Amino acid sequence: MHTRPRGFTLLELMLTLAIVSVLLTLALPSFGSIVSRHRLKAAAEQLAADLGELRFLAAQRGVPLHLQVQAGAQWCYALATASGCDCRVSQACQLKTVRAQDHPGVTLLEGRDLRFDGNPAGADAALLQGSEGARLRVAVTPLGRPKICTPDGAVSGYPAC
Repeated sequence: MHTRPRGFTLLELMLTLAIVSVLLTLALPSFGSIVSRHRLKAAAEQLAADLGELRFLAAQRGVPLHLQVQAGAQWCYALATASGCDCRVSQACQLKTVRAQDHPGVTLLEGRDLRFDGNPAGADAALLQGSEGARLRVAVTPLGRPKICTPDGAVSGYPAC
C-alpha cells in the first residue's frame, strides 16, 4: 500500500500568499482611515473631559479658571489659573497642557479661549480635524457642559452640529 505525502504543495502555498496579499492591499487603506478617526475621537474626547474637569475645578475652588488655545500645525491647549497663560511655554499658571504631539495626525483648525467662573459658557472651544479630513467640534453648552458634534456628519457616533 502506497501512502500519499501530507502537506501543501508549492503551488498551493503560492496561491494562498497571492490571495492574502490582495486582501491586505484592499484592507490597509480602510485600516488607515479607522486609525485616523480613532485618533481624532481620542483628541476630542480628551478635550471634552478636560473641559469638564476645568468646570469642576472652577466650581470647587470658587475662582475663575481658563482654557487657553493655540491653533495651527503645532497646536496646544492649557487648563490654566490665569488668562493669557501661553500653552507653548511651560508656566506655573498651567494646570495641564496638551500638545499636538500627544495626538499625532490631528490638527486643531480653530480654537477659542474660554473662562470658567461658575457661569455657563455656551461657546465653541475647538474644531479638530483628522488626517483623513473628518472633523469634530468640541463646544460647551449653555449649561456649561462639554459636548462633541460632527459638522459634516463624517464621524459616526456623534450628532451633527
